[in-house]
Amino acid sequence: MSKDGSTKHPVPDDNAEKFMGMVYVMAEMCGIEDIPNVYQQVELLGESVARHVFEKNHKVSPQKKVHNDKKRFIVIFKARYVQIMSLEYTKTITPAEGKLINQTNRFLKNEGFSCDDYLQWLFEDFLVDNPHFRPPTMKSICAQFFLHSFIIANKDLKDNRKRQERNKKSGLDLISRGRVLLREGMPKEDDEMMRKTLKDYGEQRIILTELRKVIEGFENKHRQK
Repeated sequence: MSKDGSTKHPVPDDNAEKFMGMVYVMAEMCGIEDIPNVYQQVELLGESVARHVFEKNHKVSPQKKVHNDKKRFIVIFKARYVQIMSLEYTKTITPAEGKLINQTNRFLKNEGFSCDDYLQWLFEDFLVDNPHFRPPTMKSICAQFFLHSFIIANKDLKDNRKRQERNKKSGLDLISRGRVLLREGMPKEDDEMMRKTLKDYGEQRIILTELRKVIEGFENKHRQK
């Protein structure tokens, strides 16, 4: 508490947090908190900044992550190789193959998949149905033929994951809009229903369409005042 009675908050060291703090201050000074459709975007920005700061403080460096992903790819490949071939994969992983693995991991990530997805399909589906491709080598499975065959075979899974990601973003947006309404003040009955709806969605007791119906209903009711 300062001498004039105001509450002072320590200035964050992180530039992204400083930026977001200034945004919140400006939003309050300019009355943006009273404009639900605008303030919900401020809250979404705040959530993005919070995620960025958390990931920067808790995740390993990009170079270390690439190394760990490559190591995971090799470990899974060798484990599954033993299962399907009843032999250990004894070939040394060359630097050139290491680069191919990194390229493969990057390709899979860009397509919305992981090496776990790819290697599971490769050993449990593709090599079972196509035994003439055995024994697989680290170099061969990083070839475009295998990777593109995987993408084609898993198109439905890719589309489903994209849909889930869109639904996740829509859900976060609706939750933010619901919180704005709560913060603005609602009649007791509406307040209780809103809180229950947000809780039910968070605990997966209702689906996205039900959440949207409730939020949009209260927004329309609020605007008519």
